[in-house]
Amino acid sequence: MPSTDGNRHKGQEGTDPAEGTDYEEHFHAAASGYLVLTTDGTILDVNQTLASWTGRSRDGLLGGNILDLMPLADQVLFASYAVPQLAVSGCFNEMAADLVSADGERIPVLLSGVRSEDDDDGGHGTGLDRIAVFNASERRLYERELVAALRKAEAAEAARAAAEEEIRQKQKALEEKDRVLQANLLESREREALLESILDAVDVGLLVVDQEGNTLLTNAHLHSNWRRAMGDIPITAKGQTIFGPDRVTPIEPADSPARRAASGESFSDQLVWFGAGEHEMALNVSARPIKTEGSFSGSVLAFSDVSRLVRAVAAQEEFVASVSHELRTPLTSIMGYLDLALDEEGLPPQVTVALQVALRNSERLLALVSDLLSVASGATKMDRRPADLADIVRAGVVSVSPKAGAGRVDLVTEIPASLTADVDPQRLAQVVDNLLSNAVKYSPGGGTVTVRLWQDEQSIRLQVTDTGIGMSEAEQEKVFTKFFRSRRAVASAVPGVGLGLVITKNIVESHGGELSFVSSPGQGSEFTVSLPKVPGTAAGISPAR
Repeated sequence: MPSTDGNRHKGQEGTDPAEGTDYEEHFHAAASGYLVLTTDGTILDVNQTLASWTGRSRDGLLGGNILDLMPLADQVLFASYAVPQLAVSGCFNEMAADLVSADGERIPVLLSGVRSEDDDDGGHGTGLDRIAVFNASERRLYERELVAALRKAEAAEAARAAAEEEIRQKQKALEEKDRVLQANLLESREREALLESILDAVDVGLLVVDQEGNTLLTNAHLHSNWRRAMGDIPITAKGQTIFGPDRVTPIEPADSPARRAASGESFSDQLVWFGAGEHEMALNVSARPIKTEGSFSGSVLAFSDVSRLVRAVAAQEEFVASVSHELRTPLTSIMGYLDLALDEEGLPPQVTVALQVALRNSERLLALVSDLLSVASGATKMDRRPADLADIVRAGVVSVSPKAGAGRVDLVTEIPASLTADVDPQRLAQVVDNLLSNAVKYSPGGGTVTVRLWQDEQSIRLQVTDTGIGMSEAEQEKVFTKFFRSRRAVASAVPGVGLGLVITKNIVESHGGELSFVSSPGQGSEFTVSLPKVPGTAAGISPAR
């Protein structure tokens, strides 16, 4: 074992002043640990105190390396701090480190070291490092407590600073929200004023109701008209009397516009009458639901005052009926005298031709007057009896054949040998004539007109298809309007006054049936008449093909 008396002081005569003292026992019994190392860290000697701290035997430590007793971080610290200090300064003081015991427990220590040079037998100097190891458990605990306290203080200070910053941020956010809220409030007021101005400027009454039918919003136009017709009665008040288009039949409360709208129904052009006497008013009502995030929350109703229009239409129909009635009597007389004149014998040929032309035009004029009377009356008198529809359709085809031939229109028929139904044969003949004549007229450049008659489980169906000029979507919406004629018909100089389809629809509906159609510009049109098999029952709606 290398000498452990490096701290011994010899007398001038070479005697040991502490001769007789057991330095080895003192070395091993010291309160601190000691290590004697080579300059590369190899352990040459270690006292029993340090060995007991580490839980290792003294012999097991000898020959090992001090770095083996340290965790990796302290190995790096020892190699980068202590070793250079020993090499340069010959010592180092109070390096805090941990030693690792045999069971893996860390032991906090303070290391101090000194390097000395000893001569070997050959006279060469050999460096030895003597390392003093002090147990720093209490100091480390105090340091940890102090560090913990400092960290708590730092954390508290950081928390206080963070809280102050958070408060500042929240205050700033509140100020920003307040600014945005004020801006939104101003914008909302501006929009509200703009909305009120727009609502009051339109000449249509507007009403907004909630799910219960309560009034949420109205405009000035509706208020003005309502007060004129109904006085002080609230617009959505229950129990008020509303009449249908005939101005006589009261509308059930559940069918009133406000109740329908409050139930979420969407509808257009419901004609109703409000008020009585000289203040009676006709309103055309439409409604659309309001949906918030997909849920129904109310409805908007639009009221258009159509009193003048309705009265004008009624006056027009009355005028047409009156004029038509007045024309019918002299026409009948003219036709009678023309018949008498044609019965005379010995008339010059040119006179006979002229009388026949006059008679044909008179008959056409009488048919036109009859159509006007039929449209004006709005009702068609029916004389129903069993009749063969197949014969009626074939007669119509024969009647229109000369006109089809002149227009280079091919007639294709799919008609059964017989199909009996309870109808007004004269009126059904008029339906067939109108549909066939229209199909031929609206195929001015030639084409094909197909006539089909059949029955299925529910209905008797008559279908007339042409390959003529067809109608646009806008024209299709007005096809059953009195006196309406499509732009193409007018441009093509197709004769007519726009009453044929109106009369046809009236006759079909008087039979309890339905008239439907499909049309496409340049592709032609297809009209389908559906009549119920049993008299007095409504026919099922046949999808137009």
